[in-house]
Amino acid sequence: MNWKTDLKLADLDAATRLEVTCKRCGLCRYEASAALMRDPELTQAYLDEVEHTLRCSDRVCRGAVRVALVHDSKTEGFVGGMA
Repeated sequence: MNWKTDLKLADLDAATRLEVTCKRCGLCRYEASAALMRDPELTQAYLDEVEHTLRCSDRVCRGAVRVALVHDSKTEGFVGGMA
């Protein structure tokens, strides 16, 4: 069991973005969970099922993809120094 088998697409916030990376060619794209929820067969799907259903957006490749959650956190630089 992992987080993809425990988490449904419907459990995510509408603003949550998923990083979809092709395993074959490495093409990366970002999909909003709200956009994926428009597909009726994905509304109650677990994230591993979503990963299995999605394909590469390159029309020549059409390879299998890897799905990852994107965490939007503001990264601040190191504010410190040697005394």
